Parts: sequence; C-alpha cells; structure tokens
Amino acid sequence: MSSHIYDAIVIGAGGMGSASAYHIAKSGADVLVLEQFQRGHTFGSSHGETRIIRFFYDKPFYTKLMKTAYEEWRNLESESNKELLFISGSISIGKKGNQYTKAVSESLDEARVNYEWWNLKDLSKRFPQFQVPHDYDILWQKDTGFLYASECVLTHLQLAERNGAIVRENTSVKRIDWQTDVPTIHTEKDNFLGRKVIVTAGAWTSSLLSTLNLPLTVTKQQVCYYKPTNTEMFLPNNYPVFTEITDDGEFIYGISYFGKNGAKVARHGMGQAYPPDECNRQPDADYIEHIDTYVKERIPGLGKSTHAEVCLYTETPDEDFIIDTHPECEDILIAAGFSGHGFKFCSLVGRIMGDLAMRSKTDFDISPFSISRKTHEV
Repeated sequence: MSSHIYDAIVIGAGGMGSASAYHIAKSGADVLVLEQFQRGHTFGSSHGETRIIRFFYDKPFYTKLMKTAYEEWRNLESESNKELLFISGSISIGKKGNQYTKAVSESLDEARVNYEWWNLKDLSKRFPQFQVPHDYDILWQKDTGFLYASECVLTHLQLAERNGAIVRENTSVKRIDWQTDVPTIHTEKDNFLGRKVIVTAGAWTSSLLSTLNLPLTVTKQQVCYYKPTNTEMFLPNNYPVFTEITDDGEFIYGISYFGKNGAKVARHGMGQAYPPDECNRQPDADYIEHIDTYVKERIPGLGKSTHAEVCLYTETPDEDFIIDTHPECEDILIAAGFSGHGFKFCSLVGRIMGDLAMRSKTDFDISPFSISRKTHEV
C-alpha cells in the first residue's frame, strides 16, 4: 500500500462523482477518483445525451436549490467553453385540479419563479404538436430545458484533471476501512489512503456501505427515442420539455430532439428492482409499446420509437437524496439516491460535497437529505 495520503478520494465518476472531484480539485486539494468502469460508461445512471433541468417541483426546497444549480452549470460552461445547458421551456400537464401541478405552482410561487397558466388555445398556438384534453391544466415555465448529460460528466472530469485530480478507471473498490487513523480504500490491486472519502457510487452505494442498511432501491428504467419525419418541429426552439401526470397516475416526460438519438419520451419510476450487476439490459417490448401508445395519442407527430435504452435508478422511498456524513466516521461523505430527478443538481451537489470535504460544513440547507431523517417511509 502506498503511504501517500490524498486529501480526498472520490468513489464513482458519474454525475455526482465527477462534479465533486471538480469542485474539490479546484480548491487546490489532492484528489483521487476511482471508477470501476471507464469514464462515460453506460452501466449506471449518468449516461445518455439529455437530462431535464427545471425549477418546477412539488417540494419547495428543490425549487430553491435549483437557482444555484443553474448558476453552477453556467459557470461550468464558461470555464470549459462548451454549451451544456439548452433552454426550451416546458409544459406540465395533468387533469384539472391534479395535486402535482398545484404543488408545483405553489413551489414556484414560494421561490418567486415566473410561470404561466395556459389554456388549450395558448398551447395549440405555441406547440401544436400536443393533443391535450380540454379538461387539463397546462403550466408553462420558460426556464426549463435539458443538459447534455454525458458531456457534463466528461467535462467535470476533464476540469478536475486540469486542476490536478487523478482519475483511475477500471478500478473497482472492494472495501472501505474507516476504523483506522486515515480511511483506507481497498481495490482489487491497490489500497489508497484519503483524509476524506466521498462515496458517489450510484447503484453500488449500498454494497459499499452495507453496514448502514441505506434505504436505497435499484430499479431498471427505460427510455424511448423518436426520429419524426418533420425533425424541425421537435428541435428545442420549437418543442418543449414536457411532463404529464396521467389519469392512471403515471409520470411521463419528454425532451426535445437532440443529438444522434432524437427526441426522448419515458415513464418516471415503476421499474423492476434488480441488483445493479444483474439487471437485464434488454428493453422490454411491452414497455416500448406502452410508450408508443401514449405518444400516438398525445404527440402523434413523433411517430413510432426507433429504439430504447436501459438505465438504472437508485432511489430512496421518499425520492429525496441522501447527502450526509457517515454516522460512524465523519471523514466519509455520502451522496446517493439521486436517480429520476437528480442529474440537474450535479453541479450544485459537487459544490456541496466540496464544502463538506474541505470545510466540514456547507451554507446550503441539506437537512432534507440526512440519513437519519424520518421521511424514508412513505
């Protein structure tokens, strides 16, 4: 084992890990990043071209945090000289009086974020691609868009390396020993010492921290992609991000045409639970048919899906994140349970983990994300 002691060791180089490495390295710390696969791999939750970024939430503390998250993404664009955040605006739809859209509007009001209530005439004038029933609420928010997800991860890692971080790929962590003077990371071939250890291992967090029995569930999720005949109608300038709470209680979302894959439509959650190394990576035919049926009714111009992809969700029962210190070792920091709505926060979570690693505190209110919170069961 090397006697060198890193200021910080980051385990996992996905969305949260790459951002944490960047912020910690930028502060001048000696940082090591350990990734069990190659950077940009497709086995976890951070790959793919697009992830929604939005202010609207049914929980006000997320809406408030998003103001800083937007700023951090713009800072990353400025430093990297890359375009990573694209604004298209969004519509949130659901049957009139639905609780979700009502809660969203209340959160936006509390955070003083502008939005508009539209009627069917407003929608058809701006976005005729949608076929929405007359008894639906339609909430328009102009600041919504999407992030170039895979490029965001790579950019954070590149800038971390520019600031001196070392990224070791194909290095699987087997054990974290915190019952020593300095936490020790055991891999297949080497052991590493770090004054602070940041666990951002996504679906593999529970196995690394098995003694904590963290309330994390890993599920198989799928997304469908569409390449319509009229591509122009579905580009970001002409077609918004959308979310819908269906009459059956499903949360459906979609993103503009971008990159090689096209426009995205998917269902949030409701996936089958799997151990991360045993997940069936083949998209399910019945799922694709279900989304195609929805698209035919709601956005017929998209046509049929061209292909689908599988990714993993790692969630808590209340769908809120875990951002906290290990209850038995203050030198181990944990960031987990982000799947489904967390990628937009990577830039901010990286900053928070940097604060915790270098100052042992953060100015942001992360109390809703404590391990010991009483809201895990819903």
